[in-house]
Amino acid sequence: MTLAAHGRVIGLDISGMFGSGMRGALIDSTASLIARKEAFTPRTSADELISSLVAMASRLADQGEREGAPASAVGVAVPGLIDESSGVVHRVPNLPLQEVRLGQILQDRLRMPVFLTHDASAGALAEYTVGAGRRVSDMMMVVIGGGIGSAVISNGRVLRGAHGAAGEIGHIVIDPAGIVCGCGGRGCVETFASETSIARRYTMLAKEAILAEEVLVKAAAGNPAATRVWNDALGALATVIATAVALIDCELVVVSGTMKISSEAMTPLGTLLARRINLVQLPRVEMGALGDTAGVLGAAAVAFERAGMGDAAQAWRQSGPVPVGQSTSSRA
Repeated sequence: MTLAAHGRVIGLDISGMFGSGMRGALIDSTASLIARKEAFTPRTSADELISSLVAMASRLADQGEREGAPASAVGVAVPGLIDESSGVVHRVPNLPLQEVRLGQILQDRLRMPVFLTHDASAGALAEYTVGAGRRVSDMMMVVIGGGIGSAVISNGRVLRGAHGAAGEIGHIVIDPAGIVCGCGGRGCVETFASETSIARRYTMLAKEAILAEEVLVKAAAGNPAATRVWNDALGALATVIATAVALIDCELVVVSGTMKISSEAMTPLGTLLARRINLVQLPRVEMGALGDTAGVLGAAAVAFERAGMGDAAQAWRQSGPVPVGQSTSSRA
């Protein structure tokens, strides 16, 4: 199906996975971000979070109306366990959403179709379409944020599995006797490699509370505690990524996230993977190209397709990379 030439949708990313909070954008059929909004993600109650989402989407929708090109649908990138077909959020470890019919609630308030998708899947779809993965058919995306998110593109499509959770590595257990994770388990890779855990582990070792990005700076400068924490994070990531690669045989691993991670800091990951991968071909490791626009772009692509407006992902991929960063931006 040809993508509707003058269509517009709204993409929302509520996880904070690709930035410090919620993000939204009014996006057209060429993948251009016409307008962007940002807001901190409310974590006190579901009602407050939903109200913030509605306010953000409404402002974006109003701009479309004023310009004579209204949005036709909304795509929402959500972390945790969700049912994309019903729009129900079952559980989000770090947000106040549990057994919430988020899709229906937003649809009723915004008066337009709303489609949920997993946040890491949205980011992977965007990177595959117009980002670092646009020249491969099989890739894995790993997002280092407040948690660890991941998703797989297999033969050009998001791998979803029987319950929509395929490709998730964040809660694979590395140390069964380790730190308690937000999911309730112990020693998940998220307790080693997430932004929160990197800062926490450094504080435990050095008795100094600093941000995760500062840990990376200290590690680059040779600080022993910071180096140990970052090496532990990379080792945990390498172990679970190697396991995933053995199962999915991807050509590329794209790493993205909320922290400013230099390519130099990620270089050891390739070496660690080479030590753990034997029978399948070693994938390339690259940093994501889209930054905090990945989630909203992927959510928009889902909205275009599920609203019957065409396969945005394939259309954008065929047209090549686009200047997604050029748009107006403001706090919601």
